[in-house]
Amino acid sequence: MTITGSLDATGRELALTRTVPAPARSLWEHLSRSSLLATWYGTFTGDPATGAVQVTMTAEPGQAVAAEFTIHACEPERLLTVSSSMGEDTWRLSLELEPVTGTGTDTDVDTDGHEATRIVLRHHDVPREMLAYVGPGWEWYLDRLTGAVTGGDIPGMDVWDSQYMSLSEAYAALAQ
Repeated sequence: MTITGSLDATGRELALTRTVPAPARSLWEHLSRSSLLATWYGTFTGDPATGAVQVTMTAEPGQAVAAEFTIHACEPERLLTVSSSMGEDTWRLSLELEPVTGTGTDTDVDTDGHEATRIVLRHHDVPREMLAYVGPGWEWYLDRLTGAVTGGDIPGMDVWDSQYMSLSEAYAALAQ
């Protein structure tokens, strides 16, 4: 497994990319409906129209605790930008969705030419000392999202150390 993330020129923004053989509408539903978000990440309560929701991450072990997520941008089927305080740090994240078109010969489109969507997860102002953990974590979550949307495998914690933490060194090297 190789990393899909890279840092921008400033070294402050980590971007990970996946191409999912599903329409943007399906991905958006898995980001914006609590019942579908629960299949890969967690749940939320509250009304997104207020600009904030309480998110409870349920995919990881341990006591699930709700945290407030502020919604900065919400463009259905295109862009979601949120932030949340994690201890003393504030994490700002963007999920960008872009339809992929092609004839089936492009590696970003499945071989049958079905509708696909490129998703870019951006972790803005990522702490460089956290890259070794943040990068593998977002790889895991994006693989979980892909599995949930496509009906494929949703990786659990049983493969965390062997498949995802093995990416830690490559992510740490991005800070060099």
